[in-house]
Amino acid sequence: MSGRSGGSRERRTHGPDRTKTGATPRRGAARRPTGRRLPPALAALLGALLALAGLALGVGVLIGSGAAMAEVRAEHRLPELRMTVTDCRTTGESRSLSNHCRGTGDPGGTDVTPGPWRYDGAPLDYRAGTVADVRCTADGSCTRLGVGDHVLTLVAGLGGLLLTGAALTGLTTTLLGAFAPSRAAALRRPRTVRAGAAAAAATLVLAAAGSLLYMLT
Repeated sequence: MSGRSGGSRERRTHGPDRTKTGATPRRGAARRPTGRRLPPALAALLGALLALAGLALGVGVLIGSGAAMAEVRAEHRLPELRMTVTDCRTTGESRSLSNHCRGTGDPGGTDVTPGPWRYDGAPLDYRAGTVADVRCTADGSCTRLGVGDHVLTLVAGLGGLLLTGAALTGLTTTLLGAFAPSRAAALRRPRTVRAGAAAAAATLVLAAAGSLLYMLT
């Protein structure tokens, strides 16, 4: 009995010390293939193409928002008049409904025609006799500017500016990472990132103020 116990103790003594070698890996863990990575040149090319696509989209949004701002600015310069609605009709279906109203009003000293006025795209199906504040062109085509028109135009412009800036930053980082890794690493430093974020925020604030000033004057 003592010989057996001594032999078992000896086998346990000469066994592997797992406290030093660590836990035994699970079966098949060492056989798992590592994920394939794209070649650096191909990864840089794909990153540059993605940044260029974002840049094109951002520039397109900026152009569209600029045209919308010019339209809002032009409508602000139209004379503001009061139109008495004579009749309205609704066209379209479901979510694409549009109200088309006609009416009359006093053009005052403006060059707006004294004949019937047209108010296409009215927000409501006005009853006859309702008085609406509108801005009219010389031929009697009227519209109405609301807060939503300014907000949507401003948000579109700022979104396009933000998208363009992000795409330019991504393109610069990708190109520097491919041709000048040390400079790309410098751009990722916390101090540089904070400075870039502060500059972007200041640019957005100035752009918002300038856009509002442009539309309202």
